Amino acid sequence: MGNGPCPCKFLLGIEGQDAPATVTVTGPNDETTFTGTINFSAEQCFTGGPMCNPAVNNFEIAFEANNGDTINFTDGRRGTIACFDNTLATLMDGTAQATGNVLDGNFTVDFSYTIDPATDEATIVIMAIGEDGTVFQTIFDAPISPQTFIGDCDETVGP
Repeated sequence: MGNGPCPCKFLLGIEGQDAPATVTVTGPNDETTFTGTINFSAEQCFTGGPMCNPAVNNFEIAFEANNGDTINFTDGRRGTIACFDNTLATLMDGTAQATGNVLDGNFTVDFSYTIDPATDEATIVIMAIGEDGTVFQTIFDAPISPQTFIGDCDETVGP
């Protein structure tokens, strides 16, 4: 795939917008594990036609723990993206703003989204590191959204 800000394009999501997940938050002096539901979406360089658009640059993560705690990453912007075999999309060194009642501040975010074509499920791995060294981590599986697409810039959506 090509180089530059848009070596490929992807539109990622999870069906139903919520999946069960376990999240670990490691701070300077403690580690807390949360169980709840997560929503994940990412749109990088995506167009439905044969091209990539560098202005398309967003990802969001919203986690709600069973105890009511929330962790959100908003205003997500890409660092470096890559796509492989139309089944794997990655983002490294992205940035996002943490909100909710557990974390706040600026975070560097890495994620991978791997599709199993046999089941139309994705395995999603997310790690975010705050300016103070706090680490957010999760790995979860979820059905892919019908709109999910991973591909080269010259690929188009649909038949």
